[in-house]
Amino acid sequence: MMRIPLVFLLSLLLATSSLAQERVRNVRIRVIDSSQLEIRYDLIEIHPGDSVYVDMESRLRGELRILPEFIRGDIGKRVTAGSDRRIVWDALASGYPLNEDIRAIVSVKAGPLISSAPVATQQPNESPAKPTEPVATKESKSADPEMPVVSTPTEAVSVRKTRYAGPAWALLSAVAPGIGNIFVQMPKPKVGLRPLVTIGCYGLLAYGLSERQKSHDEYALYEQQKNMTAAEPYYTQANSHHQNYYLATRGAIVVAAIDVILTFMKGLRNNRLQRTQGLQPVTVRPGLQAGQLTAVVHYSF
Repeated sequence: MMRIPLVFLLSLLLATSSLAQERVRNVRIRVIDSSQLEIRYDLIEIHPGDSVYVDMESRLRGELRILPEFIRGDIGKRVTAGSDRRIVWDALASGYPLNEDIRAIVSVKAGPLISSAPVATQQPNESPAKPTEPVATKESKSADPEMPVVSTPTEAVSVRKTRYAGPAWALLSAVAPGIGNIFVQMPKPKVGLRPLVTIGCYGLLAYGLSERQKSHDEYALYEQQKNMTAAEPYYTQANSHHQNYYLATRGAIVVAAIDVILTFMKGLRNNRLQRTQGLQPVTVRPGLQAGQLTAVVHYSF
């Protein structure tokens, strides 16, 4: 008599496990054109009426809203099973610059013929990518209105697009002391009082050059005098202006050198930190080409 209930229970467990089987695998994400994200995934199994959708999450902003006009590819209904399926999301057009950690979650929602458990649905007047109340997990957003949702196992991968904050910014500090140091600050550039370093260095140089000219003028007057008594004041003034020139220009050089060294060391630490975190950087950094300061863009994946 117990045999029939046991068979029924075993069938129920098998049906439940088949609903929870892995249907999305090997999700990959990368930046294209500095404004779009390409998501590739392998779709193991899909049934008529099922729908594929994607969630995007940011470490700083949380869940990102996806507008249907800015996403295309193998998403929604009529997606066939197979490997290397592709979705492209125009993040910049959606108002999200790619300068932070972003995580993609690809999921499959079962159609009405497959879903046997209570599910969450979207109202027709809501945006296709707007979140609704979750059922068991957060995969409760629909790419098609009125489509029932069931939780399915997903895979996710994250990518970080980072600005360049390495030692090459020391080249900019060599030209404009204090400015290069702005761009090696993490997690984002910090201005603070650093422009005052630039103003101070160039101010000292301008003052030193004016004192040098005054020293030459006083020395010329000194040479025109006919006796030492009359010439002595001009020599003293010339010597004083020359000392001011020396101190001002050497002070500017010292301040500029310290800023270049600090910027270079900070940039080296940033590079080591990025390598230890395993980032995939999209970088823009200063460089020299034919003796001119240029911008170098580098992307690795």
